[in-house]
Amino acid sequence: MFPKYKERSLKSLVNTIDRIFSEYIRRRDADRNGICRCITCGRPFDWKAIDAGHFINRDRKGVRWNSKNVNAQCQSCNRFHSGEQYAHGKAIDRKYGPGTADQLRALGQVRGTKIDRFWLEVQIEEYKKKLKEIKNKPCV
Repeated sequence: MFPKYKERSLKSLVNTIDRIFSEYIRRRDADRNGICRCITCGRPFDWKAIDAGHFINRDRKGVRWNSKNVNAQCQSCNRFHSGEQYAHGKAIDRKYGPGTADQLRALGQVRGTKIDRFWLEVQIEEYKKKLKEIKNKPCV
C-alpha cells in the first residue's frame, strides 16, 4: 500500500513562494558583495536587510510574483513611505524600458486572477532553480 499523499495548503504554498521569491529578488539586485541599492532612494543595504518591494501592491495576484514589479527597496521607502510608488515606477522604466510601469499597472488592474495549487508549485520550483543559479554564480 502507498503512503497517503497530503497536499500542501494554498496558504503554505503562498508562504513558500513569497519566501523564495523575496530572496531571489534581493539576491538578483545585489552586487557581488551582497549590497543592494534601494530602487527608490538609492541608499545601499546588505541584501538580507532590504525588502523585496512591490510597485503594484502584492494583493494584485497578477503581478505579485512578477519579477519586474518587485525590486530591492529599503524598509523606509517600502514600509513607511508607501513604497514610494511614483519613484518606483520611474525607476522601473529606467531599469526595464519606457512603458514597463504602465504595463505593470495594466496587469495589476486585471480582476479575478486565480492562483491555483499547480501554478504555485511550478513557480516555486522555477524560482528555486533561479535562486540556485544566482547562489552558484561565480563572483567576478
